[in-house]
Amino acid sequence: MSQLFSILRTTLAAYKEATLCRLVGRWRPKPPAAPSYNYSSETFTVERFGDCQKGSYIEVYRPDTPWRDSQGRMRAVIFLHGFVLGASQIYRAHLEHLVKQGTTVFFPNFQTGFCSFPDTGLMTLAELLDEVIGEGRPSQEKWLQNALESVAGAYARCGFGPGTEVDTYVYGHSLGGLFALSWPYYVQAGGYPAQLMPLQVLTADPIPSGTTTAKAQAPMQLGAALARTQSDVDLQVTGAALTMPVAILHGADDWIVPKEHWQAPFGWIATPHKKMFLSQSDRHGCPGLFANHEQATDDTSFFRPWLATLLLDGVGSVDTLDYAYLWRGLDQVVAQGVRADQLTFDMGQWSDGRAVAPILPYLP
Repeated sequence: MSQLFSILRTTLAAYKEATLCRLVGRWRPKPPAAPSYNYSSETFTVERFGDCQKGSYIEVYRPDTPWRDSQGRMRAVIFLHGFVLGASQIYRAHLEHLVKQGTTVFFPNFQTGFCSFPDTGLMTLAELLDEVIGEGRPSQEKWLQNALESVAGAYARCGFGPGTEVDTYVYGHSLGGLFALSWPYYVQAGGYPAQLMPLQVLTADPIPSGTTTAKAQAPMQLGAALARTQSDVDLQVTGAALTMPVAILHGADDWIVPKEHWQAPFGWIATPHKKMFLSQSDRHGCPGLFANHEQATDDTSFFRPWLATLLLDGVGSVDTLDYAYLWRGLDQVVAQGVRADQLTFDMGQWSDGRAVAPILPYLP
């Protein structure tokens, strides 16, 4: 019951802030403007393979001018979505930001259904869960295997198959974050091509292991759906294969996966080159910046805002938490070669000169 009150309190606070911004937002400070990016490949193509209803659907964002190093190596990002968030529109701005830098991006929808927003633009929770979960008791491991199979197939089709030189990175949000942290273990266990092994792993508000945390926190039908899911991806096992640098980019106000729930699982990650960072909410101006579970999403307009706030812990938008934190963190690793545990962040200033709440180190 206390958790329900916490969820309702957070939702009401978000609506109070939104109402205040509608009324007096024009007179309040504005957040930092979007950076000016010097993209190397403004144009790109999106290729689609697989069957949405079978969990084999994948979108590949291919730059028209791929980045290559002095030896001709290209780079790729495997981008893993959150629970029931398989439509690429949810992360589209980030996907396009990556591909415009010359990086090939692989976005598998490892669940069934919901590969794009409905024509009506809005869904009910029941419709979403019926499309993605259906009947029975779905397996996380099966979903992760779906992602591995579709990515391996797409790598081969796009010229990244065995024998090619490519720098691979894995990034995941929420449940996709757990899958990203487990990716090296399953690549090894399944005998997948070495090209699928990441050089570094970054995650945004990942679930620590299984659905134990999320199903305890998520309200109503969403929590019930998570409870039906087999929690057979175990970071306590898969973390042993995380020998590459790892960064967890979390939100201090994430109530679906509270930061404290990472204190024990963080020790399961084998590499000494690991760090967990925390963004902070900042309501100094309008629109405010909310360091919640949905800070990694760009568009949740398939739900009404109140439903996204209540069920997903936030409304997807592109703001400073993307530009200066999540996008910036992945850019440093992929484009600049910075080690994941050595990331730095400058959040900029509000229009009145006040500094935006900084990124804090949390673990270790």
